[in-house]
Amino acid sequence: MKTKLGPMLRTIRTSRHLTIKEVVYKAGVSSSLLSQIERNRISPSLDTLLRLLEVYGVSPTQFFKDYETHSKVEIIKENERKIYQRKGFKYEKLCGESQAKGNHSFSAFFLELAPGQKRGDSGDGHLGRELGIVVAGSAQLIYGEEIYDVYAGDSISFFSQIPHVIRNISDSVFQAYWVVTPADGENYFDGKITE
Repeated sequence: MKTKLGPMLRTIRTSRHLTIKEVVYKAGVSSSLLSQIERNRISPSLDTLLRLLEVYGVSPTQFFKDYETHSKVEIIKENERKIYQRKGFKYEKLCGESQAKGNHSFSAFFLELAPGQKRGDSGDGHLGRELGIVVAGSAQLIYGEEIYDVYAGDSISFFSQIPHVIRNISDSVFQAYWVVTPADGENYFDGKITE
């Protein structure tokens, strides 16, 4: 897999409104070298890369945090999904382990809540965002001081930092597909595992 460092560096430079001339002066490299690096014609030496990142105000850790050296597709067969359940609720994990790592990580699951059951914390939020797509039943999302009713066919999305609870208000099972990003925002899978 060929690494696309050049376009990444060009994007950072332009987002900081720096001209090639300014970068050349500050980093002590030639304009020809910088141009070739940004067009991915040559790879920068480690020293050159570190000088460029310093000029851009980006740490090496920050620059490389999204880079995956072993990218792969994960397929989880329906009968191989991990199911986490306790009395009144069930999570069926839909995404693979590699999706739960890195800056753009996410957790996806199929959620079931029995009538009257709820999940969440009315006193505390967590890092990230959430998206739910309701496929059966109805529920209330208690989001801070506000309450939203959601029904089959609805989708709902929100910032997770505000305390929130999803509560089944119907007489039937509430079912929804749910996505949380980043994956480490909250541990949804703290129940009993059945496979």
